[in-house]
Amino acid sequence: MTTAGTPAPNDLDRLLGASVEAATRLLSADGEFYPFAVAMTAEGEVVSPAVDPPTDHPTADEVVALLLEALRGSRDTLRACAVCSDVRIRSDEGEERDAIRIELEAPGADPLVVVVPYADQKLEEPMGMAGERRVFA
Repeated sequence: MTTAGTPAPNDLDRLLGASVEAATRLLSADGEFYPFAVAMTAEGEVVSPAVDPPTDHPTADEVVALLLEALRGSRDTLRACAVCSDVRIRSDEGEERDAIRIELEAPGADPLVVVVPYADQKLEEPMGMAGERRVFA
C-alpha cells in the first residue's frame, strides 16, 4: 500500500488526466476557467481542494497562491497534487496562444509542468518541462 508522501508510479498520470478532463469541461462550458487544484490522498482518492478568495473577482495569481497554501496545509495527507491554470503562451513564431498549464508535484518525483495548447476548445500536442517544487518542499 502507498502512504501519504509516497507516490505510486501512476499518481501523476492520474492527476494529469483528471486536470485535463476538468479543464476541458470548464472550457466547453465557459471558454475559460479560474485556476483549480486536484490532489491524490494517501488512499488514492482524487480530490479537489476548495479555496475562498477574499474578493469576488480575484486574479488568477491570487487563486493559485490560495490553492498552493491549501495544498501545503494538507501535504502530510497527500501523495501528489496538481495546480491547473488557463494561460497564454507565446509560440516560436511569437504568436500568443491559449493553453492549459498543469503543475504536477509529488514528494518522490521531480516536479513537472505540462502545457497543453488549445484552439477552439480543441487540445493540441502537450509539452512537458521541469517544474518547481512549491508544495512538497
